[in-house]
Amino acid sequence: MDITMREYLKVANGNIFYICGVVIALIVFLQALLFIRLSFKEGKKHGLSKQQMIKAVRTGATVSFIPAVSILISLIAMAPVLGIPFPWLRLSIIGSAPYELLAAGIGAKAMGVDNLGSEGFTREVFANSIWIMTLGSFWAVSIVVFFLKKYQKGYSKFTSDPGWKNILINAAFLGVFSVFIADPVTTGGLPLITLLAGAIFMTIFAILITRLKIKWLKEFALTFSMILAMVVAAVFSNLIL
Repeated sequence: MDITMREYLKVANGNIFYICGVVIALIVFLQALLFIRLSFKEGKKHGLSKQQMIKAVRTGATVSFIPAVSILISLIAMAPVLGIPFPWLRLSIIGSAPYELLAAGIGAKAMGVDNLGSEGFTREVFANSIWIMTLGSFWAVSIVVFFLKKYQKGYSKFTSDPGWKNILINAAFLGVFSVFIADPVTTGGLPLITLLAGAIFMTIFAILITRLKIKWLKEFALTFSMILAMVVAAVFSNLIL
């Protein structure tokens, strides 16, 4: 690793980012406690017992644990090129691994660097990447805050027909996924193998959920698909090397 790489990673793993991450994580934690408190108040109004509400919280925490593993895996994947604290901060609030890596890559390419963490990825390139990651998600949040009601009115007009509503939602999801899979499809190699492996495993889980009625698998299908796709990628990587 050259000197510029070491310098940018020193910045990426600097104390200021850790401090920001801790502050943000505490805010998210306090918000969760506030929502639980409000939920308990509303539950009492509707006649729920304390034991029922505690059971609901415990069930929710248990069900959320395994899907959260995918976030941890994303953090592990992003840490070598973007440091630990900033990806941790992003993934703790609004970020998702595909978006974060895509946005960081756009920031790097705008500075003339083709790949994250590759030669020439200096402090300035790192700064540009994290600005793109931050500003890109800022606009989505702003649209929701300022234009949600207007959007909902227009959306309700176009989705009055249930059939058309399903088509619109599915088309939107496919459009988003297409953006993320375009790069591995066009570049091929190990990224394409990983993508295909994840798709195959997800298809298998979807069949198990729909045909065999294994409903609990819904919460874990994405996590399992990611882990298994990474295993396949590691195996192929060793075979290629």
